[in-house]
Amino acid sequence: MERMIRLIPAIVLVMGLPLTLLACGGGESSESSAADQAAREPAASESTSTEESESITTSGSTSAETDREALIALYNATDGANWTNNENWLSGNPLGEWYGVTTDSLGSVISLDLYQNGLSGEIPSGLGRLTNLFDLSLGGNQLSGGIPADLGRLSSLEILYLGDNQLSGEIPAELGELSNLRQLYLLKNALSGEIPAELGQLSNLLWLDFSNNQLSGEIPAELGNLSNLEELSFASNDLSGEIPAEMGELSNLILLSLWQNELRGEIPDELGKLSNLEDLRLAGNNLSGCVPAALRDLDDSDLVSLELPFC
Repeated sequence: MERMIRLIPAIVLVMGLPLTLLACGGGESSESSAADQAAREPAASESTSTEESESITTSGSTSAETDREALIALYNATDGANWTNNENWLSGNPLGEWYGVTTDSLGSVISLDLYQNGLSGEIPSGLGRLTNLFDLSLGGNQLSGGIPADLGRLSSLEILYLGDNQLSGEIPAELGELSNLRQLYLLKNALSGEIPAELGQLSNLLWLDFSNNQLSGEIPAELGNLSNLEELSFASNDLSGEIPAEMGELSNLILLSLWQNELRGEIPDELGKLSNLEDLRLAGNNLSGCVPAALRDLDDSDLVSLELPFC
């Protein structure tokens, strides 16, 4: 079932002047939440290796100068000459005139949105130098390789959307340091390994979607600390073990999608405490026992397809 993409206004204060921005997040998988968001309008070229791109020296640089170097590293690492839109990239124009880049009044980059813009290659770790960034949206491209741990340095980041690429490897535990993060979308990649327990530190997180990957291991009980979470999808992975009872602490949860994994055991009674839950997707696992009676009246759920009796 498709859902419309979420929009969050983020207010950035610079020298006492408010700048309000709207940024797009991702969605769920094609069979869970919306991942195919309305395309943002997509943005020239010299090639250097990722290692060369990451060797930028920032000592003595202003924030805007450092940001320019980081963006050039991204351009070189992801075949910028063949992007769908690379207007003004590598030019001497202010960074705010480069396609997909938004800056504050001091010229520092606060939003980088290159959704569906033909990027290929690996994400350079130099993006971790965009210290004022609150929105990083690189979804819908052909990015490969791993997610740089240096993205965990983006302390102002509220939106991280890397969905619908070809990213592989493990999810960096350093993402758990993004204390302001509100949207985290890594769906539709080839990510593997376990879900980091450190993500349970993201107390401001609203939407979390890792669906359609190759993640394994158990669901960390620490995710029960995400008290503001409204939507969580780990659908279509290789997760095993039991559903943590701590999921019952997610009091604001509206959607919980865990379908098509290798989960086993009984559905925790604690899920019955989720008074705001509207959509629960658990089919395609190896669950046993019975469905807690408190979940009987859920709308738009696939509980019937579980073929389990109600308790």
